[in-house]
Amino acid sequence: MKRSSISFFILSFFTFVSLQAQLVTFRSVNHCGIYSKEKNLLKEWPAEGPEKLWVVNDAGKGNSSALVSDGFIYTAGLTDDEQKEQLTCYKLDGTKVWQVTYGRAWTKSFQETRSTPVIDDDRLYMVSNMGELVCLNRSDGKILWTVDYWQKYSLSPNDQGICEHPLVDGNKVIVTTCGKEICMAAFDKLTGEVIWETKGFGDNATYCTSRIIEWKGHRQVVGGTELHIFGVDPETGKMLWNDSQWTPEQAVKKWQNAMINSPVFYKGKLLVSLGDGHGCTMYEMSDDLSSVKLLWKNKEIDYYMGGMIEIDGVVYGSTGDKHKWAALDIETGKVLYHEAWAGGKGRGALIMADGMFYMFDERRGTMGLARVNPEKLDVVSEFRVTDGSGACFSHPTIFDGILYIRHGSALIAYNIK
Repeated sequence: MKRSSISFFILSFFTFVSLQAQLVTFRSVNHCGIYSKEKNLLKEWPAEGPEKLWVVNDAGKGNSSALVSDGFIYTAGLTDDEQKEQLTCYKLDGTKVWQVTYGRAWTKSFQETRSTPVIDDDRLYMVSNMGELVCLNRSDGKILWTVDYWQKYSLSPNDQGICEHPLVDGNKVIVTTCGKEICMAAFDKLTGEVIWETKGFGDNATYCTSRIIEWKGHRQVVGGTELHIFGVDPETGKMLWNDSQWTPEQAVKKWQNAMINSPVFYKGKLLVSLGDGHGCTMYEMSDDLSSVKLLWKNKEIDYYMGGMIEIDGVVYGSTGDKHKWAALDIETGKVLYHEAWAGGKGRGALIMADGMFYMFDERRGTMGLARVNPEKLDVVSEFRVTDGSGACFSHPTIFDGILYIRHGSALIAYNIK
């Protein structure tokens, strides 16, 4: 082989490896909420908040987050007539690169987009509120393939449409289909062809995104429906276990499908939160992940749609029924604190970077900066997000020292370095 050919091969190989390693998801790696690569961020903000770099108001109404990769930002929203969903690509200075319609909008309660795209190499994967799984080219937004799994599997929706984010695993993109017979399916991420299907329960859909867990050499996809939590072999789609003990008692079944957060996995234990006053449930998993055992239930702490973050065996987040913020010992279920955010702020989204929490209050659009403290809610700075309109349901994103917030049709960038 000639030297030039060898050089080309080496360059191509490392380019391929680099691309293969590039998987960018909602709430960072495996939806954990921790942006671990961010360093040297402000530990306190000025009274008026950190420097606002720019704002754009043409993303379309949406509660999707922003994803950042390779000098571009991607986020979803509604078209002007609110009948379709669109994905928009911006440069890091807020300049629009392209905007593409990809699916049908939910037309009942809370119409705004929910899902956030997943970036995998040169492709984007997106789920519409109407259960359309779409693969797009990152460079120009061209749609490469679509699977309408609502129609394909006769999906049974929940009250507010489909809210999950696609799960990319190897050559597969996995979604929770919640059909009459099939509850989960994996599609070839390059072609959209079915790789496997998992027979289910005929339940309605819930809101959570499935996640991959790993334990003692075993891997598993953990997902949920309205009435079941379950584990699936990610290679074959075989259901390994399922359980319904986490669902509410018969007397309090209103909003029983409000499982919004991906479960938290910690040292062989799985924490599931239902929200809306129904509390959370802890399971212990067998070493081979083939079965689960109910350990405890905590009816006070019902982590809601703002996400859960586990740090050193403590789970943090905001609660649904009480509109407060809480810390819970994952081993024992003991409540370490359950406090209101002073000044009338309610529950909201929670992410973490560089040892600090970032809290986005859904009531008033207040952004808070807090120390990680298992003994109390320790807010050190806050400011009001005045751009955009409507409820503040989106989860903030941090990339390279910039805080990105979606609010209504607005996308705002703040310098937090």
